Amino acid sequence: MSLDALGLIVADLRAGRQARVRYFMPALVLALLLVGGFLVLEGLRPDLWRQPLGQLGAQLAVWLLCLVAMPAVGLGLWFPARSLRIVLVIAAIAAAAVAALGQDLWAILTGGGVPGQGPRLDYCLGATVGAGFVLLALGVLSGAFAARRRASSALWVSGGMSLMAFVVSVWHCPSADPGHNLYSHLGAALLLMLLASGAGLIAHHRQRQR
Repeated sequence: MSLDALGLIVADLRAGRQARVRYFMPALVLALLLVGGFLVLEGLRPDLWRQPLGQLGAQLAVWLLCLVAMPAVGLGLWFPARSLRIVLVIAAIAAAAVAALGQDLWAILTGGGVPGQGPRLDYCLGATVGAGFVLLALGVLSGAFAARRRASSALWVSGGMSLMAFVVSVWHCPSADPGHNLYSHLGAALLLMLLASGAGLIAHHRQRQR
């Protein structure tokens, strides 16, 4: 391959990446305005900064994953190796579990059961899924799901949106009930992620065909 052809390929890839950034930044700012507006209207949990450090750190890690890492992979701004992508997925699952349950996670994992509220349709579940679908609509309108040829890119985008809706709910609700936190926070995030992944794959297929 000649140097001129290589230079053209590099320039084309750079231009594509810059175009994705131009699409990504306005969508990210609007998403932050939406979730920020929700937290301003509904209020932050009063014990936010008094939570155990490990739990608060996990929540901040979820913010980092949903705002930076996962969208960057989904939009083609970052191309980590497969092993690192697996680490990101495991980190996202672990961080979300600790963010929602904190110290109760170990008791649940060791067979201590889930005390407190059982599965039910409540405000937190509805707010998480509702916020997620607002963010999903924003992703569809911005073309985020069709930024790359691979359909798997849509899963990264939808995963980031689902985690954002989840952590907003966690930062609003001060519940110390392990059952509520498991079913209405973490469970709601899992439900949202399944629904958003399906919707994201459909959006990717239809928008790539245009």
